[in-house]
Amino acid sequence: MDDAMESGNAFAVPDMWQKSPGCRYLQTNISGISAESELDNDSLVFQPITATLPPLDISSGDPLQTFKSRGTDQQGTPLFSYGPLEGIDSLEQSSISSDPDSHHEEFEDVLGDLWSAKEIYELKAPQFEIKSWERFYDRSFREPCNAYISGAGPRVFDAALEYGVENNLEDASECKQGVILRSGAVLSSLIHLALGRESVLFRYDAKERKFRGVVETIRISGYTLESINSVMAAIISYGSQLRRIKDIVTDVLSSKNVTTSMSTLASAIDVLLSALEAQLAEPLASTQTVLHLQAILEPSTVLLDQLSQVIEKAQTLKIEEELLSMLFDLMRNMECSRPWLQPLMNELVVYTSGPWLRSLDGFLGLRADNDQGTISAKTQLEDNPHPRMPDFIEDDFTEALLETKHSLELLQIHESDHPLARSQSLCGPPSLQWQFSWQDVEKVQAKAQQYEANILIALKEYNTSGSLSSVQATSIEQEPQASEGDTETGAFSTDIIHQINSPLSSCINPSTSTSRLSTAVVQVLNGTYPPQQPLTSLPTSLLPMLSFQPILAAQSRLVSYSTLRLLFRTHSLRDHFRLLHACPLFANGPFLVRLSHALFDPSLPSAAYQRGRVRSGNAGLQLGARGTIWPPASSELRIALMGILTEAYHGTSSIYGSMGNDKGELPGDLSFAIRNDMSDAELERCMDQDGLEALDFLKIHYRPPKPLDVVITEAVLDKYERVSRLLLRGARVGFVVKQMMRHERRTRVEGRGSGLIQRFKIEAHHFVVTVLGYIGEAVEELWTAFEKRLDGIEKSIDCYEVGRQVEGVHQLRSLHEEVLDQILAACLLRKRQELVSRLLEEILGLILEFAKVVRDGSDGSAREGGKGEVDVARLYEIFRRKVRVFITVCRGLQDQKSVAGNIGVFNGGKRGEERGNGIGRLVLRLEMNWWYMR
Repeated sequence: MDDAMESGNAFAVPDMWQKSPGCRYLQTNISGISAESELDNDSLVFQPITATLPPLDISSGDPLQTFKSRGTDQQGTPLFSYGPLEGIDSLEQSSISSDPDSHHEEFEDVLGDLWSAKEIYELKAPQFEIKSWERFYDRSFREPCNAYISGAGPRVFDAALEYGVENNLEDASECKQGVILRSGAVLSSLIHLALGRESVLFRYDAKERKFRGVVETIRISGYTLESINSVMAAIISYGSQLRRIKDIVTDVLSSKNVTTSMSTLASAIDVLLSALEAQLAEPLASTQTVLHLQAILEPSTVLLDQLSQVIEKAQTLKIEEELLSMLFDLMRNMECSRPWLQPLMNELVVYTSGPWLRSLDGFLGLRADNDQGTISAKTQLEDNPHPRMPDFIEDDFTEALLETKHSLELLQIHESDHPLARSQSLCGPPSLQWQFSWQDVEKVQAKAQQYEANILIALKEYNTSGSLSSVQATSIEQEPQASEGDTETGAFSTDIIHQINSPLSSCINPSTSTSRLSTAVVQVLNGTYPPQQPLTSLPTSLLPMLSFQPILAAQSRLVSYSTLRLLFRTHSLRDHFRLLHACPLFANGPFLVRLSHALFDPSLPSAAYQRGRVRSGNAGLQLGARGTIWPPASSELRIALMGILTEAYHGTSSIYGSMGNDKGELPGDLSFAIRNDMSDAELERCMDQDGLEALDFLKIHYRPPKPLDVVITEAVLDKYERVSRLLLRGARVGFVVKQMMRHERRTRVEGRGSGLIQRFKIEAHHFVVTVLGYIGEAVEELWTAFEKRLDGIEKSIDCYEVGRQVEGVHQLRSLHEEVLDQILAACLLRKRQELVSRLLEEILGLILEFAKVVRDGSDGSAREGGKGEVDVARLYEIFRRKVRVFITVCRGLQDQKSVAGNIGVFNGGKRGEERGNGIGRLVLRLEMNWWYMR
């Protein structure tokens, strides 16, 4: 063998062919014992075999006979002999008695000893041989004892505690305190506690919402009181928290005064708790120790803490949007704090926000009206012009949502057969859903583009044929539906039986939202959730925009295109804009001339009632030259202004188209009317026919027909009225200064006064013509830019394509309001221009007062019975001073780059300073040679 080991044989076993120790022992001990040896009575020794067996001879042909003969000699004497068995009595001397009473007494003694407590405690556990390499090589090797008490078993640990108490060791008595109970009973009670249930040892306190132990101090063998208390405190906290969450969920689901999102959140948490219990069912059933139970509950403790935080915060929120904002904030914070829990929080947000998203689908026309989700969201969007939205929704998204909703309502009211008005049953509209990866976002974008292309095809056919008969509904993505065979009794029963035989945690269908919650719980607790890749996952802050924007943008473009087509093509919005430009803004020359003569021309016959004279339609009001009371009667006003608007409209009918009806009424009930919102001070100023405010009671009335009122609003009409009032004042002053320059005076004033009056007339004419020319040019310039933008909008309607940006009704309304704001600024009518506007009114009032002096034919005083003497020189000095101040203020506005000429929004982005400031042009025209600055 040594040679084999030295040869390098790896499979050589030392002493493999040697005899075992037992054989050597027999050879050395048993072979030396003879029949005459003295043995103890308790020994049983066989006589050693002294004969040898002959060799087997099979030549006789009878093997059995040969075998029989091997045990005898030639004389037939047996070859085997045995010695006597010493120490065993004979049958006659046997100790066995035949007395039955003695047998009964002996049996009772055995039973009594068997059921005694001492015998039970002295039972020894079966000893198992520990297998080790040392024992393999050396049979006599004995394993050393375990040096740690924890490895020696609970009894040794209890003995150590007893030893410490007997020897007065420190803290030993405290460790041994408590009632010792069977570990199985305590473990069973703790398992029920972990599931939020009462047990023999623990009861639930409904007032404090906490579990309490029936026995104050409990201890089991193998644990100190401190260790078992710490474990039990953790499990009590876990069970109390679980029970508290269940109670809150039950209260919310049974209440009728909670929001839909709160009820949905409670349902989601109920699903999560059920999935958590199902996931813990199998591990809890195989729990062996208290520490094992604590280890099983440790991963779910963090999950339970998070759910408790969510439900307790949600209880304090009464508004649905605040609840959704809170959930989104938790999901965003979890991205950095607990990323392994974020997938579960994502599913919770998806489930809770489902009704709210369905309500948004309904308002966007992506879902039928009978399934619009939450009533709270519906009321918020319908009744509030600026509804409250969750914090994660941007303002642009809210504005686009509201504008799309309002535009869709226009289509449903005024064009009910429109494809978009029936989009819930056409072209498979997509729905708003949360997306958490770039791949999902790309799929949503593809769905939105396909939906937009399908709707565009339907719109083209509808615009051509005017009906939906030829439009075929095409679906983007059909959801899998169950076949008839799946609902049969046999298949249903088979499925139910399969689920009953399967583990509870495996009965999860990932196709439903509740099952997705359950699956997320299983994957999070088991650590099998697919990890999020930084390159494919989306930042939480961008989730709302990337998830909802593609579908919202596609639907908004389609609705905006259809609504603009309804306004421009069906209801001729462009013609109404031209009408407002022509009349309220006095852009129609014939209309302005005709109105000026009817109001100011003294050569026209008076429209006032005179006995014996028939009034005709060519009469006028003769403002400034009439001797009757002002303001005129309503009949006089009606006769003077009769037909002016009608002639202006029909005289340019080729421009405005055919907007009137068959009865000859003008579009929008265009007419002259009297203001009914004037204050007492304004009414008093109107009664002075020589004052600047003499015609402030008159206005041009226009009421836009539906649905044009969404663009031409009441606020816009108020701005038109303000500009029209200023232009009417300017028209009167302009007519007066032209009359002064055209007609010679009846009586020439002698001396210095004649030259002063002539100079006053020239400067007044220059000022009025310059200011009115500036206002007219600014209005035309701004309106021309507005017309160019309208041309672009109409072009986009005619050439609409998928993905092409289209101005919506909101943008069109804002554009219209902005151009009027620019016109107000050019006319110096903005609130911040109040100072310069008041100066302008005072200057125009001085001119009218001077015209009165000229008309009366006096060089220094007014006619008798007037307001008193008026000094022409003093009027001229006041006029020059006010004009000087007016120019100075306008120059300051020019330095501040006021918006009088800033029309960049209508001119391709160019700002006013690049095109020349309008105020600067006005200042330059008023004083080219610094005349008023001398």
